[in-house]
Amino acid sequence: MTTNTYDVTADLTPEGRAEWDLMVAGEVYQDSHPEIERKRVEAKKLFRAYNALDYDQETERRVIMEQLFAEVGDDVFIEPNFRCEMGRNISIGSHAYINFDCVMLDNAPITIGDYVWLAPMVGLFATNHALDFEERKAGACQAKPIVIEDGVWLGGHVTVLGGVTIGRGSVIGAGSVVTHDIPAGVVAVGNPARVLRPITEADKTGFCERIAARDTTR
Repeated sequence: MTTNTYDVTADLTPEGRAEWDLMVAGEVYQDSHPEIERKRVEAKKLFRAYNALDYDQETERRVIMEQLFAEVGDDVFIEPNFRCEMGRNISIGSHAYINFDCVMLDNAPITIGDYVWLAPMVGLFATNHALDFEERKAGACQAKPIVIEDGVWLGGHVTVLGGVTIGRGSVIGAGSVVTHDIPAGVVAVGNPARVLRPITEADKTGFCERIAARDTTR
């Protein structure tokens, strides 16, 4: 795991720092504040550079991931076109795979565990605009953390909203919208996503045993 020790807020004014602190603390903040927008642009430059790299430019891709994210583990692969809000509030564990066109709005922390798989067009949306029109027009937003625990698989077009934790090893069916916590070891589907059933020994296909047997003959 590589931790980014650079203080992304070091060049903020006291006013800008106050809005940033409110943002990551889950309080109402001014999303349209020019210093918040400046940090957003910094992240955009990094993920656009990442998306422009070719697949064999592994070293360059890794350098940008370490600049963009708060933490990034080993053997992490992110397909283009990845997009995020701040980048610095995202932590990704080892052996994670993030498929095409993933969007992470990380105004609050987004924590992704080890061996997490995100299918194409997954959206992790930690932030939410104010319901009141005048507040919304003035830039009011509130963000809540998202936690995706080890071994979770999110199907294509899954949306996860702020304040949600998805438990270890669970699978979220394609097209689902996750608005509340999902426990570990279950299949959940729908809008809003609801637990369909637990994942059990009956779901095993014998694949691992077949591969292990094949490998012993090599």
